[in-house]
Amino acid sequence: MKGKIINSIDRTLQMLQLFSPQKPEWGISEISKELNLYKSSIHNTLYTLLNRGFVVQNPSNDKYRLSIKFFELGSIVFGDIDLRKIAHPYLEEISREFNETVHMGILSDGDVISIEQEKSNQSLHHQVFIGKRAPLHCTGVGKAILAFLDQEKIEKIIRDKGLKKFTENTIVDINKLQDELTGIRKKGYAIDHMEHELGVRCIAVPIKDYQGKVIASLSVSGPAFRIKDEKIILIKEKVMKCCDLISQKMGYIESIYD
Repeated sequence: MKGKIINSIDRTLQMLQLFSPQKPEWGISEISKELNLYKSSIHNTLYTLLNRGFVVQNPSNDKYRLSIKFFELGSIVFGDIDLRKIAHPYLEEISREFNETVHMGILSDGDVISIEQEKSNQSLHHQVFIGKRAPLHCTGVGKAILAFLDQEKIEKIIRDKGLKKFTENTIVDINKLQDELTGIRKKGYAIDHMEHELGVRCIAVPIKDYQGKVIASLSVSGPAFRIKDEKIILIKEKVMKCCDLISQKMGYIESIYD
């Protein structure tokens, strides 16, 4: 459907996308600098959002943060996703067995976004926030999805997003990444060897729907000194079995584990 982009709404959405778990509060000057917009325009937009209850203002520093209204709207979307309800008991089971962070991600605008998680209760554990975005090419949960996309879509994502280097282990060569994705398709799981964050290793397995399409992936992540090679074998066996069961409950008939 063709249409016309409304600039004022587009600017508002750009502003809203700045808010994140890492930086939940923004001031007018900060937004102006980040987006190269006039302060007066930002002030009027924020005042409108404030009046509608979509943002709140911190009286101690005059900065703005998103209000509970966004959670209420998000709950409408999440409430319609059966995948989260089906998968959550398995996340709990895996987390109990290995006592590491377990989370599930889906593809969103060329990134992977976390939609469910179970935290490790160990003092040192990998932090994953629901709603957190991460690149596809250097995370286990991302590569487990990227590998099963159409080649045309893989190339488009790489072209649009690039292959940003996060650590010395990040794959930034397109041919090496394609080889990595081929290996993931053959093995049925992906590993992040400290490619996104130093000291963190992840094992991730895809989840399929009734059409056989990969719709998500489930990842176990933790400090590299705990996620050693021998433990990776145990974790990937467990996660593959659980993802197989989740896929079956999503309507997938053939076993992805066999």
